[in-house]
Amino acid sequence: MSLGAALRALLGDLAALFDDEGARVWFLLGSGTLLQVAFWYLATPGPALLGFAPRTPATAAVGIAWSLVTLLAVPALLFTASGGTLREMRLSRGDARAGWRLALVSSLVAVPVVAVGAGGAPALTAAYPWAGEAVGRSVPALLGWAALYALYYVAFEAFYRGFLLGALERPFGAATAVWLQAFAATLVHVGKPLPEVLAALPASLVFGVMAVRTRSVLYPAVTHLVIGLTLDVAALARAGALLP
Repeated sequence: MSLGAALRALLGDLAALFDDEGARVWFLLGSGTLLQVAFWYLATPGPALLGFAPRTPATAAVGIAWSLVTLLAVPALLFTASGGTLREMRLSRGDARAGWRLALVSSLVAVPVVAVGAGGAPALTAAYPWAGEAVGRSVPALLGWAALYALYYVAFEAFYRGFLLGALERPFGAATAVWLQAFAATLVHVGKPLPEVLAALPASLVFGVMAVRTRSVLYPAVTHLVIGLTLDVAALARAGALLP
């Protein structure tokens, strides 16, 4: 095969990846990949690994702001501009009765596991809370951090269990979509403490199934927030910085 023929064959194969039927899916997945990279570099864990950002409330607030942009605002805009709806992205209340029950059961299972596991994993307690030990100085500080942290988890779940799951479910089916979003959510944890990276895949599968069952990202976000705050409280307690 000549060089020209090889080039034409390569271009032809590349063109087949952009057929009209799957144009929206590939557009959303391509955009989602770029947004995930931006999230890693701008929010977490990029700043800590590349910029040696300190764990302070200000640093966390900037990271959460970027999370809202890269994982919620821009994805919602792209999803709706390409013909989808916010309901299809699971930005709705969904099945509240099933959702709160699943969130409660999942939290009751996760909280003791995370609390005990954090005590035996110095890497976790050295990395959390994201906002540093200042959030453990008083009850108002801890509650304020919980409110701010909730925004982060809403954005995170909106992207993985909303945007990605919504883009993948129709063309590939719910089961495949849950697996694919779980792979993406696990990869974005690379650079964080190893126990967290290892836990990301099973947790992402559970959150994905919850989102499919309840038709909402609210309940995975609540459960994720409970887990994150449990880890923070355990880390603060271990460091002797919880409500001194």
